Amino acid sequence: MASVQPPQLDKVKHIILVMSGKGGVGKSSVTTQLALSLIARGRTVGVLDIDLCGPSIPRMLGLENKSIHQSSGG
Repeated sequence: MASVQPPQLDKVKHIILVMSGKGGVGKSSVTTQLALSLIARGRTVGVLDIDLCGPSIPRMLGLENKSIHQSSGG
């Protein structure tokens, strides 16, 4: 079965998922370090933190007081 991806992801070459069923194992730390390492190598990186109870990626990247931007295109 072929996967169907939204057109907004057509130019995305790689998707890396960092997950665990348990909290407190370092998912956000690994995600942050991985993203910063890829950026240091000249890559363009997007991070989606879907922790509904307490997203920590904005705090780890120093973006706590930034506004969220949403577009009709996703």
